[in-house]
Amino acid sequence: MKALLLLLALAGCEDLTSTPHPIVSVLRLTSDECYALMTPNAPIAAELAVPGTCPDPAPPRLFGGDDQVEVVIDYGPYVDFSGADAAPQPTVTVTVDGAVADVAIDLSKEHRSGGRAYFIATFIVPNQPSIAMQISAGVNTEFASTVSTTFSIVIPPVALDLLECPLGQLCNVTGAVGSAHIHVVVTGQVPQMVTVHTKLDGVPLPDPLPTLITEVAKGHTEHTTAILVPAAHANAQWLISAQLGAQPPTNVIATIQPPAIETALSCGSSCALHPNDSVGLTITAPALIQPLQALVTTRIDGVPQLVDAPITLHVNADGTSTGLVTLQAPATAGTWQIDASVAGYAAPAYLTQVQ
Repeated sequence: MKALLLLLALAGCEDLTSTPHPIVSVLRLTSDECYALMTPNAPIAAELAVPGTCPDPAPPRLFGGDDQVEVVIDYGPYVDFSGADAAPQPTVTVTVDGAVADVAIDLSKEHRSGGRAYFIATFIVPNQPSIAMQISAGVNTEFASTVSTTFSIVIPPVALDLLECPLGQLCNVTGAVGSAHIHVVVTGQVPQMVTVHTKLDGVPLPDPLPTLITEVAKGHTEHTTAILVPAAHANAQWLISAQLGAQPPTNVIATIQPPAIETALSCGSSCALHPNDSVGLTITAPALIQPLQALVTTRIDGVPQLVDAPITLHVNADGTSTGLVTLQAPATAGTWQIDASVAGYAAPAYLTQVQ
């Protein structure tokens, strides 16, 4: 009540038929780094000379957790503070769907235009979809205003691209070989926390990345990062999704194809092997395949001789990785089969005769 009495004492408005109220104008920070008015029924008085405003109005739609709002609380032309040291500070309240929102509001110091006082408050829009956000400001119940404009809140849309996949073309990636690169774009000017999930043939995989934080760019925020391509059967469907808050995720899908795994014997394509002969085996795979290890199994006439023997692969400058091992031919004659696999992907079986 003391604040109200001060306002009335300073008003100099004996001819008014009602108590004056603050004029509350609401603006939104645009990508051009200026504040655009969203309350056409409550414009900012020209004599206040509030800096950084735009001439073009903005619609009353806001991006939750992103848009920055500026609220100008003008105590009006009928309340003259020329004889006062300071005007009482206002309280700014934001409600979403009728409930007071927990919003950090930054209130400026008092500004003056002659004897006319005003304050400027700023806050980030609550990260909560709504069609009914309202703003009110005042010193107390007698000297207060609720903005007549009702604002809607939407969650900023997320765009997701797989950089290995040209737009409009079928997307193929090689299983267990290197990384795919995703590019996430979020509308707005505030860095956002985006979660990335993946599925393989509809089955969820462990999250491949910690939560992404986008970086500010021109008119949006974005982030590019790499995800290891999983090992999977030929034509497996790998779904990658990016999600902001509780909104539906944005998805991209890639088809996984097997890498080329090859084997060769040191004796070439026309081996003439005898029991217990020694021969070299070379296993070749892509350089970026993980793990860099081959498994070798041998059989003579279908009977296992060597089972999943591990062979380390070494990366070459030509984009391949190779593993070398010396094998001993079986002690008996017959059809000798050599199988090698890397990351679960098998090379064509190598068959030769031991004579």
